[in-house]
Amino acid sequence: MRKRPLCMAALIWAVILWLLGKAGIPVLGYDPPTLPIDAKNKPVQVAGTLYHMDTYEYQSIFYLKEAVLISQTNTSRNNHTSQSAIQKDYPLDGIKVTVKQEKIPAPLGEGMRVLVSGTLEEIPLPGNPGQFHERAYYYARKIKWYQEANQVQVLEENYDYLLRFQEKVKGRMKKGLSRSFSKEKAGILEAMLLGEKGNMDKEDTLLFQILGCSHILAISGLHLSILGGGLLKFLCRCSVPRKAAIALSAGAMFFYGGLTGSGASVMRAAIMFAVSSGAFLAKRTYDFLSAISLAAILLLCESPYYLYDSSFLLSFGAVLGLAMVYPILFQKRKERKGRCLAVLAEGVRSSISVWFLLLPLVLYFFYELPIWGSIVSIFFIPLSEFLLLSGLAGGALGCLPVTLPGQLAGLVASGILEMFLVMGRILKMMPGSLWIAGQPELWCCVLYYGVASLVLFRKSTSPVGKIGKGLKILYGIAILLLLTPLPKGSLELTFLDVGQGDCACVQTASGSCYLIDGGSTTVSKVGKYRILPFLKASGIRRLQGIFVSHMDQDHVNGIQELLEMVKTKETQLKVERLFLSQCAGTTEELEKLENLGKQAGCQVVYIQKGSKIRDKDLLIECLGPGQIYENSNESSQVLHVSQGDFDVLFTGDVEGKGEEQVLELLQECSVTWEVLKVAHHGSKNSSKEAFLDCVKPKQAVISCGKDNSYGHPHREVMERLETRAKRIFITWKEGAVGMYVRNPFFSQGKNRDKMSRNQEKTPGGLE
Repeated sequence: MRKRPLCMAALIWAVILWLLGKAGIPVLGYDPPTLPIDAKNKPVQVAGTLYHMDTYEYQSIFYLKEAVLISQTNTSRNNHTSQSAIQKDYPLDGIKVTVKQEKIPAPLGEGMRVLVSGTLEEIPLPGNPGQFHERAYYYARKIKWYQEANQVQVLEENYDYLLRFQEKVKGRMKKGLSRSFSKEKAGILEAMLLGEKGNMDKEDTLLFQILGCSHILAISGLHLSILGGGLLKFLCRCSVPRKAAIALSAGAMFFYGGLTGSGASVMRAAIMFAVSSGAFLAKRTYDFLSAISLAAILLLCESPYYLYDSSFLLSFGAVLGLAMVYPILFQKRKERKGRCLAVLAEGVRSSISVWFLLLPLVLYFFYELPIWGSIVSIFFIPLSEFLLLSGLAGGALGCLPVTLPGQLAGLVASGILEMFLVMGRILKMMPGSLWIAGQPELWCCVLYYGVASLVLFRKSTSPVGKIGKGLKILYGIAILLLLTPLPKGSLELTFLDVGQGDCACVQTASGSCYLIDGGSTTVSKVGKYRILPFLKASGIRRLQGIFVSHMDQDHVNGIQELLEMVKTKETQLKVERLFLSQCAGTTEELEKLENLGKQAGCQVVYIQKGSKIRDKDLLIECLGPGQIYENSNESSQVLHVSQGDFDVLFTGDVEGKGEEQVLELLQECSVTWEVLKVAHHGSKNSSKEAFLDCVKPKQAVISCGKDNSYGHPHREVMERLETRAKRIFITWKEGAVGMYVRNPFFSQGKNRDKMSRNQEKTPGGLE
């Protein structure tokens, strides 16, 4: 470290930022920025420079930098004369703007200065375990606000000439790729070369993920090293002076980085390339560790939030794996191999070195691992250089009036992509193509890196580079802890935050898992972006059953998404049974869901009052519907979930006759209810006084969305609950609400606090 002061400086700077974040200092906090005026959730005007734009069928998303909030203040000249307006501009960070296509003026492009009118909103925090942390992602990229725009005006067309030029280059490349490649492959190459994923098929994205090659789709240091190094070689062969060639290559890398979005991995590679170029020009020795340390310091100064960003950590981890792990694991030795075999062996070793360092990070951020793809990618990654160079050549030559040169130059890229897609489709049909491992505990990650450090130390200090048997076993245990969720040893309940909707998960100590409802009318694709990430983060690979209380969309559309993803092998999650109940008003919807369940490999079971499902000491009993009602809510399933003396009542949207029928049944039994899932999101038509007087829940959970149009939970219901329940949890306020039976406590977002229980009651033991 003494010989590399930048390494120590980078380490100290990262530790300081981490400590500041733990201390709640605003430099790394996730509290929204304070506005000088009351503008949150109100129509405002924001001016900024458009630096990136994603265009979709019905809307576009703009990203503005150098944004300012414009405020109009009226001032009176005197008591009798007219008022004059004074405009004040308040600087903001970046803004992400969503606008409908018909509201977009023409022409509009990157580099223009625009004025956007619309509502300013905070970037939401994740409400559930496993949910994508939008605020952390966008804060790292200096985006601090969302805005729903109802009007866009162009203030200056040629404000940023560099951005305008980059936009023209990108547009030409898109046109060249579309002429040289098929629509499917052009979309993939747009993502690989330009960072534009809008035209890439979702199925292809999944195939690359299964192959363990999804990082190729993101603009990274690999792209810049291949393209920058290739440009440098080309210029040198064209007899361009060495110094000029280096300067041009470095400049081209920064230009390309800006063109593709200036991501952390891209700028890291550009900085390191510039350092190596500077070392050559100054006739100094290039030190890799010092260069990567400088890149880390500069990027963390630019945005301290990168410290928690997956792309930043994975990029630096991959490079450290190649530069530090590779030389230790694969010490140099003489080998007699042909050129092709040597290149293949090099790719295999490089992939192993990278995975050696990145395994915990990949699992911590993505919860699953492409088992077969991790093996196959070892042989496919060496082809990425030929893929990128051929794709770039095809896109560039595709801009010519004649398409044949571009098509010929892109033949190699087309062949490699076809090989990727075919292999991805094969692996997709194999079990374990995406192994759901769950999010490992931090101590498991620390243990892995501790053991991995011992392996490297032993390998580097041993005269023959051998690792002891005991250390190999310890390393295997560390990997096993990462890949296998630890047994919980208790019954766990989680009420997910799905906006205006319902979803609850019941997990047993033996590993069984049941889902009760899953839908939302306010969260788009709730199954894909809320429910499935929770299941993955929890390490749930199989659902023993899904209960659908009734067919309202706020209870079922997320379940439909899950079943569709299971059917198309988009996820390796398995669903054994689907529990439905008859309702006269939703026969057609029930038939569609039943067919979808069968296509996803589920056994479809219809239950009614008296049906029981036993899973060791867990009992799920259906209390309703007792008969078929015309009203969907009245026919809602009511479930009694119990383990030993611990009882939970799930009421769906039951009301009216359905609630009265359940009340008659409850009055006949003597059950003390620990938890009540309040019916119908807290609607005033449910949870009547007589019903609550009978249940008398210790804790009540209401699942509803913030500022929903129904006014849930209703004031009258809250008043009734406050006099009967000890604690009331509302998902839009608390986030996901979780509870363990043996040591019960509720969670509010990330914070968990213990709750007291009746001491004479103890939960039943699990087999």
